[in-house]
Amino acid sequence: MTDLRLIQYFEVVYRLLSFSKAAEELHLTHSAVTRAIKTLEDAWNTPLFYRTTRSVVPTEAGERLYPRAVELLAFSATVMRETVSGDRELKIIGGPIAYDILLPTVINAYREVAPRTRVRADVMAPHAAVEEMVQRRADVVIFNMSTLQAMPHAGRLRFHEVMTEAYVMLFRPNHPIIDMDNRFESLLSFPWAFPGYLDYLDGQLPEGLAEALANAEAPQYTLYSPTACMNLSMMSDVLTIVPISLAQANLETGRLAAKRLPGIPDYRVGIGFRREAEKEPHIRDLLGCVDSVARTLGRENAQQLKRLL
Repeated sequence: MTDLRLIQYFEVVYRLLSFSKAAEELHLTHSAVTRAIKTLEDAWNTPLFYRTTRSVVPTEAGERLYPRAVELLAFSATVMRETVSGDRELKIIGGPIAYDILLPTVINAYREVAPRTRVRADVMAPHAAVEEMVQRRADVVIFNMSTLQAMPHAGRLRFHEVMTEAYVMLFRPNHPIIDMDNRFESLLSFPWAFPGYLDYLDGQLPEGLAEALANAEAPQYTLYSPTACMNLSMMSDVLTIVPISLAQANLETGRLAAKRLPGIPDYRVGIGFRREAEKEPHIRDLLGCVDSVARTLGRENAQQLKRLL
């Protein structure tokens, strides 16, 4: 096993492109740093730097190693901090719709059972998020369940469906669509804005809708945020579609009106994690909070749908 100190010395030499400056930062002699890099190169049987009397230039292998070295050193520091202090960081990656539905309430519940655990939530495309999981740079992912099940590496992960939410079509008050029927052909005469990652929706759309959207060159606007889609609908004739809980405040205040579109599948919130991670206390605690929050939200959403539509 490679001594972690050798990785640390490599990182400093790469960053400073100088053995002398690296030795100064590390409080070592020039020869000690040179020997350390030579030891690493010999152990891996590959050169990491081209050396001349005037310059130090990374090889292709050195270029490949550097980002991994940074990650490894950061992970090592995290392990040490968590071991000594008992603190921990939970990293979540998800999509904007799933986050808006679930994350704030879950974090609030999680604080009660894991007050010393810091939570970092990033947003990225689903395929990149799953890769982060496989590479152990994230603990859980939260997306549409259908999206998770279609991702690569699915066999190495465990997916858990948390809750479902009905989609509603939103539009400004006094929109002409209020007096129109709900046929897709009629609806597609107006511009549309879809939230989230449109590339992952095709397999979830009712038969014929994907083709109808393509023929109408819709949606005209694909926006990252459900809130941005709703704001656009408030100020224009643009139609949008979001899960019911995200629309509730705007519907109750009258800033938006809604219709339920027949045949549109529900949004299925899913959580994914590595198969072995379920036994880890911080993951187990999070899953417990997610299930508890989802049951409460599910009851509230059913009441909202009945009351508002």
